[in-house]
Amino acid sequence: MGKQDILAADGRRREDLALITGRAHYVDDIRLPEGRPAPLHMAVVRSIYAHAKLGQIDVEAARALQGVVGAFTGEELVRDMPILEPVPMPGLKKPQRRPMALQRVRYAGDPVAVVLAESPALAADARDLVDISYEPLPVVSDPEEALAPDAPLLYEEFGSNIVVQTHASGGDIEAAFAQAEHTTRFRVVNQRIAPSSLEPRGCLFDFDPATGELTAWLSSQSIYRARDTLAHFLHIAREKIHVYNAEVGGGFGSKAGFVGEELVAAALAVRYGRSVKWIESRSENLQAQTQGRGQINYIEAAFQSDGRLLGLRVRTVADLGAFLSAITAMVPHGTAYLLSGPYQVQAIDVQMVGVYTNKVATAPYRGAGRPEAAYILERTLDRIAHILKLDPAEVRQRNFIAANDFPHRTVMGMSYESGNYQSGLERLLTFADYTGWRTKQREQRSQGESKHLLGIGLATFIENSGGSMGPIRPGIPQEAATVRIRSDGTILVQSGVASNGQGHFTAFAQVVAKELNMPMSHVEVQMNDASLPAFGIGTFGSRTTQTSGSAVLLAAQAVREKALQVAARMLEASSQDLVLEDGQVMVQGVPARVLSLGELARMVEAQPELIEHEAPNPVNGAPIEGLAAWRDFVSPESTFSSGAHLAVVEIDTETGEVKLEAYVAVDDCGRVLNEFLAEAQVHGGVAQGIGQALYEETLYDQEGQFLTSTFMDYAMPFARGVPEIQAAFVETPSPRNPLGVKGVGEGGTIGAPPAVVNAVLDALEPLGIQNIDMPIKPERVWSLIQSTRQGALKETDPVLPSVFQAEVKASNETPEFG
Repeated sequence: MGKQDILAADGRRREDLALITGRAHYVDDIRLPEGRPAPLHMAVVRSIYAHAKLGQIDVEAARALQGVVGAFTGEELVRDMPILEPVPMPGLKKPQRRPMALQRVRYAGDPVAVVLAESPALAADARDLVDISYEPLPVVSDPEEALAPDAPLLYEEFGSNIVVQTHASGGDIEAAFAQAEHTTRFRVVNQRIAPSSLEPRGCLFDFDPATGELTAWLSSQSIYRARDTLAHFLHIAREKIHVYNAEVGGGFGSKAGFVGEELVAAALAVRYGRSVKWIESRSENLQAQTQGRGQINYIEAAFQSDGRLLGLRVRTVADLGAFLSAITAMVPHGTAYLLSGPYQVQAIDVQMVGVYTNKVATAPYRGAGRPEAAYILERTLDRIAHILKLDPAEVRQRNFIAANDFPHRTVMGMSYESGNYQSGLERLLTFADYTGWRTKQREQRSQGESKHLLGIGLATFIENSGGSMGPIRPGIPQEAATVRIRSDGTILVQSGVASNGQGHFTAFAQVVAKELNMPMSHVEVQMNDASLPAFGIGTFGSRTTQTSGSAVLLAAQAVREKALQVAARMLEASSQDLVLEDGQVMVQGVPARVLSLGELARMVEAQPELIEHEAPNPVNGAPIEGLAAWRDFVSPESTFSSGAHLAVVEIDTETGEVKLEAYVAVDDCGRVLNEFLAEAQVHGGVAQGIGQALYEETLYDQEGQFLTSTFMDYAMPFARGVPEIQAAFVETPSPRNPLGVKGVGEGGTIGAPPAVVNAVLDALEPLGIQNIDMPIKPERVWSLIQSTRQGALKETDPVLPSVFQAEVKASNETPEFG
């Protein structure tokens, strides 16, 4: 868990050996220390209705089952717990939500009761014995229908289903449209999708009544945040809570915080003075874990005959579900503020309305607002190219921010520190043989109507990451790490990261090994343990290498200077005359005068006065002893990565099937520390982006019943649906962190959906089809083709929901992101 002892000597991922040999431990694999009883198992009773008043909940039959320890309603467990607070925003209509439903359920799957038993099977059997009476209420599952004045209300006290309305703008939008030679209007949907991590949610809590200490093993993206949340909800002192991250089988944003059930399991562990385990089933995960995306966008673009985009009006309905989590559509640096992308746009005007629906809440999913912005913008650029009969690559080139215009402040106020978008696209066009694919497409079309249609799609985009997110607690840094030289000469790196498998053990060892000029095999990295002398607010938003990695680098630099100072004293030489190499400090030109790092560490242990002592680390007040350094890092502004992606598809007109023939990605994530790790992140993100474009969608019926509760219903991309992904990089280092790096973890989910959809529409262009919504299922493509052949396909201007016709005060304020 906390210790990573698999050392790779050649720079490859040191995480993988334990995983592929079955020695890694996920939450369900954790075994308690000897002497502690086996854990109790929790099962959750969930609402079968999307909207209903709760009547009597009879748990007596469940309690009577042999092997059942307890069964509880929400009223018995969470009535006195604090309220789950969403991200704060001005004007937000916040309901009082606790970890379980009280009095009313608002989505199918809402937790109503829990059962605790000696085995998972017994808990499941007892769950089925809980008898609940419901009084069904009217349901609204469509976000636009939820805006109607007579729509069923999820919270009567608010008078409507509108959660919040925002208006953000930059530049003179009226002037942009007045001078435009062309305009276009259309509607695009970013459908709801499920994070679908290979491992669903899981937690194991062990409470010792004798000491009052709670130990937690989680599958989490933020163990320090988890510790503070547990302290707040359970009224236990923070120092008595020990949180460890097990191996994490994927999170993608959905495991950044607790949805509710985890807090119930922890409360039961405290109540019984025992360990309690909860492992979510796949169906529960699809039904009750937060979902991603969920936006309907109405777009109006103003542009010139040469393809230059002048102005963009966007009106967005965000489906927030039945309760509030992190509102990714509306937070600062979310969808609205990123609509400039890599382009020079004169004016942007965005109105957003978030609505409650009888579905599980939406929350961050890999990309969290950036894919939605890129999809709007890239669909717009391709539509402009189609209307003007220009090459989509040429349209992008004419709109790019110039390479010599950095740092660049967009019309929406975002500050881009570095970039070269022209270079990235040129590299892509050459690497992917864009000219060759276009030639092949022209040849195919010149032969007349064909059963197979070839399409080429582009997407160029930006990704912001790594900026200040605000501390968990006042006075506590966002990211901190300790680097220590041990008495045996090896190096110990202790980081606050909650690793989710991205390769941070490898990357941090590489950073320290390079700084101390020694082999990676001599560097041990620890993380995933909230008791380490470190800190971190979470592994999300493509931020970890540039923030936590920078803290590691600064700590390594500091401990290097300390080692050189001690060596200078012992060797009676100036520190400028010393050379650090392969675990030894020597006087330059005098190889006989040498001390090993291990010797220096032992000297400091025996004589602490040899070095200047640092202040205790502010997280827990513990002193930094020995030959070690503790450093923190925060970047006040985000870094801005970019990418240029290309997808090639072939469509079978007789079946509507879309086959991906090729996918090529060129990304700029600043300085590339480890190309193997960076390429792996691109591959994973692209696969998930392809999933959204072609396969994935969470569906609800008119009664709010969840229709995609298994992988037989919720389509995921198989290996055969993902082509060989070719990846390359350009580098424009960031000045906003000492490593010069930018985020790369979410670029694939940002670039792939518009690239694939643009490729599909490019293939269908000869048939006059201009619009199609994700996921692009075969029946959707086939139906459009049939409508075209029958002369029944007509594209009309979308009807804007009336909520946007009212005046909304414009504001470029960035609401606080907690």
